[in-house]
Amino acid sequence: MDLTTWLDVAIGLTLIYLGVSLFVTIINEYIAQKLNMRGRDLYDDLQQLIDDPDVKQALLHYPALKPFFNNQPQETPSYIDTKILGQLLIGSLANTTSTCSSIKQIKETIDKLPDSALKMQLQSIARTVGDKTEDMVTAVSDWMDRSLTMMGGTYKRNLQIISFCIGLTLTVLFNINTITLTEHIYRDKELRSAVTAYAIQVSEQTTKETFDKCSKQPELFLEDPACKHLKGLTDALQGRNDSLGKLPIGWSNVTLSLDGTAIEIILVTLQHIAGWLLTALAISLGAPFWFDLLNKAVSVRHGMRKPE
Repeated sequence: MDLTTWLDVAIGLTLIYLGVSLFVTIINEYIAQKLNMRGRDLYDDLQQLIDDPDVKQALLHYPALKPFFNNQPQETPSYIDTKILGQLLIGSLANTTSTCSSIKQIKETIDKLPDSALKMQLQSIARTVGDKTEDMVTAVSDWMDRSLTMMGGTYKRNLQIISFCIGLTLTVLFNINTITLTEHIYRDKELRSAVTAYAIQVSEQTTKETFDKCSKQPELFLEDPACKHLKGLTDALQGRNDSLGKLPIGWSNVTLSLDGTAIEIILVTLQHIAGWLLTALAISLGAPFWFDLLNKAVSVRHGMRKPE
């Protein structure tokens, strides 16, 4: 068994998964922006994190925080600076926006708050910091940053479910069957060489910074010249260019034969379903995963070149 051959097959599949994942990612980002999914999720997380009504009312007086506590989650920005949030929170407890108030005054204000999860957390933080207000602000900001990061897992899980559904739909519509793709790439040396060469080209001409920028902003992906190689990959899969034209993607070359036995028809159907599910599961891992894997696989491929 030729290890290089199987590595080229893996590179080819990774390239295909990357291209389809990019398409799914752009659709996800467009949906997330239109529905403000990040903003809504951040709004819900802040309501759980700061569960004291009086504290929320005090934070509403700060223009920078008003969108996050104004009972209109659809207008919530998708990002909040936890350092500013921590500073303004402590400032509201000290009845001033400055950080010159004594830590003793802040602790006394915290103790007078109604019972809530926020009060318990602030009391715990207050017992561990020193006598400087700046230390209290830093500790509260760090706690909020960690909490929002952990709570943001819900958004990621929801987005992964959406990615799987969109990926499965595209997989069936365009007949992207992992089992069939693996077989064709392995058996067709010319196709394998073309796909591997194209994958190396995409890997070498796209930096990590460019990929992150293009994949997270649909407008840049479609218009920015820096994204032309990534957009070229999705166009190549969709339009079937010279490098990827022989890939068994689509229904044009598929013939459904009903002449076989019932068992044969069932096996073929199960093979298609299994191939589609494998593709959809792979796509749900996300374009960043497949881009990193492609770069690693290409690096290994370069190391396996035979000396002239």
